Amino acid sequence: MNKSKDLQAAGELRVGYQVKRHLNAALNDIPADKLERLRAAREQALTKQKRSASLAVAGGGQMSFFGFGFGWAGQLVPLLVLLVGLMSINHWHQNRYTEEVAEIDAQMLVDELPPTAYLDRGFDTWLKRGDHQ
Repeated sequence: MNKSKDLQAAGELRVGYQVKRHLNAALNDIPADKLERLRAAREQALTKQKRSASLAVAGGGQMSFFGFGFGWAGQLVPLLVLLVGLMSINHWHQNRYTEEVAEIDAQMLVDELPPTAYLDRGFDTWLKRGDHQ
């Protein structure tokens, strides 16, 4: 599948070079007054493009989705996605913590030792020394 994309890109590049060659060959046939008008129109288009680009940067840019601009609302979309993601992570973390606490409680209830044994300081020392083996 990669080869077909490479072949397509090579074909498009070849067509582009052919168009360029034909345009350059026909350049000598265009009268000087029309060349001057084309140059002036190109400069005007470049000026408009630079002006619109500077306005977009000054206005904070605009987000577009399939050609539809969102303006300032487009800046809220990433923020909303971030907030939803953070809330999801928090919810997942709290559920996991609750499950861990429930597992510990269940193990303590089915254990042979009474829960008060875990509160005894001597019991912790006894476990660390390994006298129970």
